[in-house]
Amino acid sequence: MPAINRRSIRGRITVANLAAADDLDGVQDATKNVDVSGATRVLLVSMIGTAGTAGIDIVQVSKDGGSNWQTDDSLLAVGSDDGTGTVVSGGAMEAAGVEPITFAAAVFKSGPHNGPTLMRINRKTGEFGTTWVTGAPSVDAIIIR
Repeated sequence: MPAINRRSIRGRITVANLAAADDLDGVQDATKNVDVSGATRVLLVSMIGTAGTAGIDIVQVSKDGGSNWQTDDSLLAVGSDDGTGTVVSGGAMEAAGVEPITFAAAVFKSGPHNGPTLMRINRKTGEFGTTWVTGAPSVDAIIIR
C-alpha cells in the first residue's frame, strides 16, 4: 500500500479572545488588541450564544501600533476561495443582531498579515461597529504563523 503524502502545519498556532460574550459595546482598549503580525492565516470564530439584538461586529486591523484602525480588507467567509472569494463587506461578521446559527456561518478567515499588524473587534456604535442591545457573541481568533 503506498504511503499517503500529507502536508503538515509547521507554524505556531495561538488562540486569543477578541470580544467577550455579552460585552455589548466591546472593549476598546489595548487588552483586546491581538498581535497578528506575520500570520499566514487568522481564523475568526463567532461563538453562538444567546439570541442577540441589533449589534454588528466589525473586524479591524491597525498597521501602526493601534493609532489608526480600518476594516480588514482580507476577511473572507471560511468557505470562500482565497483567490476569487468575495471579501466580507465592511469587515462585518454578521448582519445587525443576527448571530450565526451554524458553524459555517460563524467562521471567517483573514490574512496573510505581513508586517506589524494588530487586530480587534469593534462593536461600538459610531466607530464602525454597532453596539449590541442584548446577547453579543464571543469572538475568538486562531492565529496561524
